Amino acid sequence: MVHLGMGLLPIVPILLLPFILIFFVIVFPIWGVALAVVGVLLLILKALDALGRLAQVDTFTPAAAAMTRAFRWVLTFGGLSERFSQRST
Repeated sequence: MVHLGMGLLPIVPILLLPFILIFFVIVFPIWGVALAVVGVLLLILKALDALGRLAQVDTFTPAAAAMTRAFRWVLTFGGLSERFSQRST
């Protein structure tokens, strides 16, 4: 009788493969595009804020601060990674 050694079958990677594929094929590219768009908008607002400060006009300062918060939110996957660090402290 032949014993096939089914205990050696790597079942966990096979079970996790659909989740890994969904993350790297769908979620990660969308996150990258969103990060790029918000980053470009942040750079534009920071430049406008710097030009406004040279002209002594603080028109873009609140917008630049809000865009910085938005960029940080997108960078941390919607604040998900910061939630766990805040609980532990």
